[in-house]
Order: sequence, then C-alpha cells, then structure tokens
Amino acid sequence: MKTLNDWITNNYERLYSNACRIVSNPDKASDCLHICILSILESQEEKQQMLLDGGKLENFITMCVNIQWKSTTSPYHKHHRKQPQQESEYIEWKHNIEDEERTQYDLSCDCIFSELGSLHYYYRILLTDKFIEGLTYQQMNEKYKISKNSLLKDIKVGVQMLKTKCIEK
Repeated sequence: MKTLNDWITNNYERLYSNACRIVSNPDKASDCLHICILSILESQEEKQQMLLDGGKLENFITMCVNIQWKSTTSPYHKHHRKQPQQESEYIEWKHNIEDEERTQYDLSCDCIFSELGSLHYYYRILLTDKFIEGLTYQQMNEKYKISKNSLLKDIKVGVQMLKTKCIEK
C-alpha cells in the first residue's frame, strides 16, 4: 500500500510541470504547488487515502493549483500575489500640510460640508449621524424609529443630492 508521501515524491516532477503550465512562472508555480500539497497533507487521512486509492490525486492537486492561482480569495493570492495597497491621498495631504496649494480632495471636502448645511434638515440629520457621528443603521433605527430600509434609501438620496450640488459648483 502506497503512502501519500511516497506518491508525492514519485510524482513531484509531473505535478510541478502541471503547475508550471497553469502558472507560467516556475518560482510561483513551486509556491502554489507547495500550498496545495500542504493542504492535502493537513487533510483527514480518509480523504487522502480515498484520493490515493481512486487514482485521482494528480487531478485533485492540479485542480487545487488552478483554483489557488485564479481565485482572489485563496491563501496563495493573499500571501503571494496581492499587491500592497498604495497610501491614500489623505495620508499624503496630511504629511504635506505646509503646502499652500489646495488639492481636489480639499475642495471636495469643503463643498460637501458647505452643501450639507443647505440640505433639507431630514437629509442633513441622517447624513450627519451616519457619516460624521458614525452611527449604524441599527442605532439610527432605534433613535428615530425609522425602518432600516427607509434609512438606507433616504441616505442614498441625500448622498446623491450632495453629489449633484457639488458637481454643479
């Protein structure tokens, strides 16, 4: 009776070539293949033996490599492919506070705050509570006795009104 480790050792070159065909980069293919092999080794022995006895282990590992490579939620993607996020404009603006030039971001914020005051009091209160005070829909529901669905729709209307007013300026 073959063991899983023996099978992987004997068939590693074929698994690696399958991974290279999927990934098209030998280094990345190796990493992706190792994650898949590790996940199989950590699975239950009954599942390992079932795949090994059924002769489906190679297909399973190849399918696993394919999923790891293409899925944006896979462990491989999270650790190897995901690009670091760029710093936001706000962080750059915060660090360059001495600059006299006003950015588009600054002008947008000024417009939003000035136009917020000109909205109907109902929309002004909802938008202030949601975005400035940081209340959840549940908290707003308890505070005003308005259904969450109505709150969601009215907040969308208020945001759309703000966008329209700021675009006109």
